[in-house]
Amino acid sequence: MQTTASRHGDFFRLRPEARLAAWVALGMAGLVVADQLHYWRTMDDFSFGYLVPLFVAFVLNDRWPMLKGIWLGGDDGAGVSIAQERNSPSGACNFFASLVVWGSLLLFLYGGFMRAVTGPDMDSAASLGLGLGGFVLAMGFLISRTDARGRAVTLSRRGMVVALLIFPALVWLLSAPMMLMFETRVKPVLLEWVVRIITNVFDALGFEVTREGSTMLLPPVVPGVENRVGVADACSGIRSLTACLFAGSFLAAVFLDRFWKKIMLLAMSAVLAFGMNIVRSMFLTGWAYSHGSDALDADFWGNHAEIIDKATGNASPNPAFHMITVHDFAGYLVLGLTLVGLLLLLPILNYKIKLPEEAAAKAKEDEHEAASNIGDGAG
Repeated sequence: MQTTASRHGDFFRLRPEARLAAWVALGMAGLVVADQLHYWRTMDDFSFGYLVPLFVAFVLNDRWPMLKGIWLGGDDGAGVSIAQERNSPSGACNFFASLVVWGSLLLFLYGGFMRAVTGPDMDSAASLGLGLGGFVLAMGFLISRTDARGRAVTLSRRGMVVALLIFPALVWLLSAPMMLMFETRVKPVLLEWVVRIITNVFDALGFEVTREGSTMLLPPVVPGVENRVGVADACSGIRSLTACLFAGSFLAAVFLDRFWKKIMLLAMSAVLAFGMNIVRSMFLTGWAYSHGSDALDADFWGNHAEIIDKATGNASPNPAFHMITVHDFAGYLVLGLTLVGLLLLLPILNYKIKLPEEAAAKAKEDEHEAASNIGDGAG
């Protein structure tokens, strides 16, 4: 394993513009973290954001040997001549990447200005996150034009740099409520699907459920007390979708080696998030059916926050109160099940089917190696 000192040495062997770009990106990331801390502290749905800087550092540390091999240059003959570089389509790509760099910096400055003037809001968070992502990807492409030895780098290897930096550059778009900008369009659709599915399932099972818009009217548990459950109480699932996409993007970045596999895992993250939200909503509806809608905000274990002294009527804190509501318990449970589902998908996506010709060639190679080992042992 490469030591920290050698990694620092490798970093200072990079070209000056590459080191400058790295320091600028680090400063921009620090400002993005400072902005998004507000949402991580105040919004439970985005509390996973505290893990984002750690995961970004982990992925960069894991991919540093590959990035170093491109930026420092090796003896693999991967470089091309300057003439070949000029004759390739990289000139147009460089021009476009330069535009993206300057556009991303302007967008980042705009987001910082709006953050300073108006305080935390979705527009400034989106501008800061997109500005950071665009700068890292475009600058990663530009600084890969030549390696530390001055040799031009092939366009395919420069594209590999961009691919290696996608997760560290764009994961910040998931750790702040930027997706909530689409809530007005997406949420009504999700609400309609959730209510329709739950109503149809309960009707098919013989339970009495009356739908009133996005609210379900259940039989009263206490006579005379209306028992209503709104889908807002069970959540439409759009906010839990961000946490599932974050988990899926990290797993895809670390454990999958093909772009189409990464996209498939992200798609399955969205599918699992929606499916698990249906399971959660059905569980909460069933709980309200049996215990009443008010029970969704009560402690899951049935403990009360206070104990009433029957003699004096005074209330005292209940030491057995666990402070986890039925709603929160269901949310954490389905998130855990979603993560388990994504982990189970990894070996399936990583499974490689060997063709009969490949299997025969591998067996013949193993047989030859075994015979060689026997001969060496006999000698």
